[in-house]
Amino acid sequence: MKLKKRRLLSLFLTLLMVAAFCMGYPPAKASNTADPEIYSDKQTVLKGSPFQAVFYFKHNYYSSSYNIVIDVSNTNGAISLGKKTFSSKNDEIDKENGELNTDSSKSSDDDDSYYKYDYKLVIPEKYMKRVGDGAGTLKFTIRYYDSNGTKLGTYLVQKTIFDPTGANSTEQNGRLQLQSYRMDHSPVKEGEKFNLIFTVKNNGPTACNNVMAVLDPSTAEGISIQGVSDTQYIDSVAPGQSATITYPMTCLPKIVTGNYTVSLILSADELSKSLTSKIFIPVVGTKADKDAVSNNNESKPLIIIESYDYGGKPVMGGKEFNLVMHLKNTSPSAQIENLKITVSSVAGTDDKSVAGAFTPAKSSNTFFIPKVAPNSSLSEQIALIPKADATPNSYGVTVAFTYEAVLDGKREAIEANEIISIPLTQSDRFEANEAELQGPISMGDGGQLNINYVNKGKSKIFNLSVKLEGNFTTESANTYIGNVESGSGDTFQATLNPKEEGTLSGKATFSYEDANGNVKSLIKAFSCQVIAQQDNGEGMDSEPGPVPNASKTPPLWMILLGAGGAVVVAIVVFVMIHKKRKAKKQKLLEENDDYDEVS
Repeated sequence: MKLKKRRLLSLFLTLLMVAAFCMGYPPAKASNTADPEIYSDKQTVLKGSPFQAVFYFKHNYYSSSYNIVIDVSNTNGAISLGKKTFSSKNDEIDKENGELNTDSSKSSDDDDSYYKYDYKLVIPEKYMKRVGDGAGTLKFTIRYYDSNGTKLGTYLVQKTIFDPTGANSTEQNGRLQLQSYRMDHSPVKEGEKFNLIFTVKNNGPTACNNVMAVLDPSTAEGISIQGVSDTQYIDSVAPGQSATITYPMTCLPKIVTGNYTVSLILSADELSKSLTSKIFIPVVGTKADKDAVSNNNESKPLIIIESYDYGGKPVMGGKEFNLVMHLKNTSPSAQIENLKITVSSVAGTDDKSVAGAFTPAKSSNTFFIPKVAPNSSLSEQIALIPKADATPNSYGVTVAFTYEAVLDGKREAIEANEIISIPLTQSDRFEANEAELQGPISMGDGGQLNINYVNKGKSKIFNLSVKLEGNFTTESANTYIGNVESGSGDTFQATLNPKEEGTLSGKATFSYEDANGNVKSLIKAFSCQVIAQQDNGEGMDSEPGPVPNASKTPPLWMILLGAGGAVVVAIVVFVMIHKKRKAKKQKLLEENDDYDEVS
């Protein structure tokens, strides 16, 4: 019996020690996966020009077995996107690895051997055009899926591919740049001759010597240089001065209506590499597009959206805005009749915009125009309301055209449509509570500062950091936190060491970038009393000080250990009492036996 009790007691104490050890060493938290890294060369892209861009992604989290979907958006309206979703299933994302380019003088667009990447996305120029004066910053929402279609993760990164001025900032701060270009008349008609005039500016502190300009029209079929070489020279361009270069051009007698792209390459003795700019030339022709199907000798009239305007800035969720469209009948001879225009929102890829991000406000989404004369333009306007809970992104709007035209004496029905892109953002709702700093603080001691913050907006905020200033010292004077997802928050903590008695005061400045790339800040002030350093046994105002740790709750392992000791004492007492009662009972039985024998 004694051996059994000892074993039970030993087992109980062992379990108690294991529990105390586990409470002292909690399991470590899994670390968060960082966002992907993105690489792409900066370009010089003039307003109105289509362009191509290549993006290389490197991500430690990525596995080659994943399926990838990338949504692309531009929030400031500088880039028009004809296609915004790309998928590895459709062979639009290349998952063949390459080497990383560490030499900035080597081009990455033509040679992938300089890059080490996990996957690559090429957006052709038919899908991208510069339409605004702002920076060309694209945002990429990347989603990974396994072979069963289960979403594994979502990441958001962004990349600037051209600067607001159109200059290449990586080339000596845009020292030599193509400032502007123009044609002596526009639009150009087929068979016409015209002059293409470029203005080159030197933004550097010293002169640019032996400037060479090379015009490459090889990508503009039907447009050529007339009477001069494709290479022209300028001896020198003084600091802050401009120079013009003129090329005489001509079009073929029969050409398809469209926007033609040529390239101008600039170099100088002071530049380490040449600068390439793409030029956009609108041409009106009568030749049928090779992709168009028609049995008539007379080409079908086309109606296009020459330009559109939604206010110049990203539209705000839940707030009405006006979409103005400038339309044109490009045919020089055919009249368009019974034109019906239908505006509809393209469905988004997230759950909040599967039915489209925009709905008409105060009007129908359909317009009717009886006639549009050849080469005539018109404007139409519609009020739209973005969804109040739509995820910040660029969303498409489809403009469908249904009209009739008389061709070779026969009336034909024609259909066409165009997609325009409108960036949508949400209001910024990053908030921080009042700073918590308990006092008074004794000199030589540190005070604990706590500030709770949360992102209540529907957009992710970027590069959150906290700067502390005041009459104190701290190891957390400049703290970088990083990106904060919508609906997420945390507590910023810092230990402050006062410099002098009196009042400790300071401020915490939260700085971050919103979804549009705008830098914002939020300031929280704090203060508390600082008193002289106290000796042992002394208190404030001659009153007895509180017993150290009197009100603090002891650690859990101490509670468990104390409880275990109490249990052991209880067991010992129980055994002693049990033995005493047993001995007394045995004595009574023996006395009873003696009584029977005497009887």
